[in-house]
Amino acid sequence: MNGDIVDLVFPLRGQAIRQDYADVLWRALSARLPWLADDPMVGVHPLTGVSAGDHELYLTRRAKLTLRLPATRVEAARALTGSRLELAGEVEIGAASVKPLAPIKTLYSSFVTLGVDVEADFLAACEAQLASAAIPAQLVCGKAHVGHGQDGEWRGFSLMLFGLTVNDSLRMQREGLGGERKRGCGIFVPHKSVAAVSE
Repeated sequence: MNGDIVDLVFPLRGQAIRQDYADVLWRALSARLPWLADDPMVGVHPLTGVSAGDHELYLTRRAKLTLRLPATRVEAARALTGSRLELAGEVEIGAASVKPLAPIKTLYSSFVTLGVDVEADFLAACEAQLASAAIPAQLVCGKAHVGHGQDGEWRGFSLMLFGLTVNDSLRMQREGLGGERKRGCGIFVPHKSVAAVSE
């Protein structure tokens, strides 16, 4: 069933936050909803914004906080509505809407981390995990990334998967790939073009 995992999308109001926000965001969310840390299916999508390379991410009017989580958790997660988070810049969380997963055969993740930071090793690790899961796909590796938190750092690359079946696409969106799911890594979204892999 693909209806058991959904995206819960909250509008965000704010101006600028720290560019390397993932760990701070996760800690703020889990402080408000402690059960988030106990559910392995919960993921936090990366935030989108504009960076001028000055260590700040400038949020647009269309900025969203999106949680990928079991449908049974949706009502509990709506408790975030109205919360204010301090991410080296304050943001306010608006009222959420539910977005089902889409059966698109090309998927993209802006940051996948598998414990290696050499591109060839990263691709080999991705291929091994997909083979183990019996998911055939073509892979395109993109830009290298690094994240930092209180417990250390994590490294990886953006990744495009294409040539998926509908069922495998939904499975990858449900399960993700690699670690740090709650800090925005390994979460796949549908994409219609391979161009995004360079981001």
